[in-house]
Amino acid sequence: MPKENICLISRSIYPKCLADHSQNILTFNGWLRFWDTVTIIAQNSSNRSINSSVGNIYGFLLPSLRNRYLNFVLFNILAILKIYSLNKKSNFKAFQASDAGAAFAAYFLSRVLRKKFIFEVQGDIFNYPGKVGGYIHSSLVKIMSRLIVKRADYIRIVSPFLLEPILQFGVERKKIFLVPPRCDSNLFNKKNVRNIQEGIFHQDKFNFIFIGNLLIAKGVDYLIEAFNMALKEDNRLRLIMIGEGIEKKNLIKRINELNIEEYVHFCGRVDYNLIPSYLYYSDALVLPSIEEGVGRVIIESFAMKTPVIASNVGGIPLVIDDHINGLLFEPEDTSSLKKKMLYLKNNISIQEKFKDSGYQKFKENFDYEVSMKKFLEMYKVIFN
Repeated sequence: MPKENICLISRSIYPKCLADHSQNILTFNGWLRFWDTVTIIAQNSSNRSINSSVGNIYGFLLPSLRNRYLNFVLFNILAILKIYSLNKKSNFKAFQASDAGAAFAAYFLSRVLRKKFIFEVQGDIFNYPGKVGGYIHSSLVKIMSRLIVKRADYIRIVSPFLLEPILQFGVERKKIFLVPPRCDSNLFNKKNVRNIQEGIFHQDKFNFIFIGNLLIAKGVDYLIEAFNMALKEDNRLRLIMIGEGIEKKNLIKRINELNIEEYVHFCGRVDYNLIPSYLYYSDALVLPSIEEGVGRVIIESFAMKTPVIASNVGGIPLVIDDHINGLLFEPEDTSSLKKKMLYLKNNISIQEKFKDSGYQKFKENFDYEVSMKKFLEMYKVIFN
């Protein structure tokens, strides 16, 4: 029998060793229940191409450029050339794109090679905030996203809130599949917790944590302002920041201006396998995004029974039921965020309620097997 192969195209930056991207490797291993091989075309942080593989998962990581527009052009040219060459041997059955920037190559190749094209919509790319990337970039993202969804053979969405915008573009409902993000309870489990407390978490303080890229889209600047406001009313607080990004220098500068360095700790980027430990020792997660699809870290916090405060934007309110399994605040509203942080810190019974109800929602909707089953059902409907 001929092999059934799929090619995922993404502009995400992958580690040079594919196995180090444990979060995605888990997903791709699940895909192998349907596909014989999974080929990943992505980027790495260097100026040269790198090939890496894990079993029947093959990664071709293209070089990246700092300029986003030049990077878009370079990536799509190199991706098209690479995939066209690989297809002679692999004979891909489908091209799947996980972001609008990579969708151009996926769409072009699907038409030239007469394959299926699946577009993953993971955020509100149709109403992309101008503040996130500038007016020109925001406009280009919105225009390209609308063009792509109209031309995709099938669309995977991560949250029900994305369904209506896509239907408004005239896309048939039967072409859209809801496959929520997933979290592996075998990893996000107390049995995997390591002792990482020293120098990071303070037992005499309430430890808030942020996990994600340090970008404007994540609302990290508003988090610092809200945290500073909260400190003025209660200095028994601490903020742990996990992640890297272009806003880090600005955040450190602002923290120094506010003279709150002793209350904020930057951990940088940490190994994904350590995230359960960081969540376990945290008293609450804060996700202040101004643009967000679902927020996988919310689901991971639910799995570790860590209370969550998040902005009422995108697909977040479909994950967090306000005052039932977490707290919501309006994006960019630092005063509201400050109040939510102090409210949660001072209400132990609310913390316990959120831990239990959040974990229950995780098990019912976002555990790895629950989500992977929907992924495999999507492939069966499309290709069987």
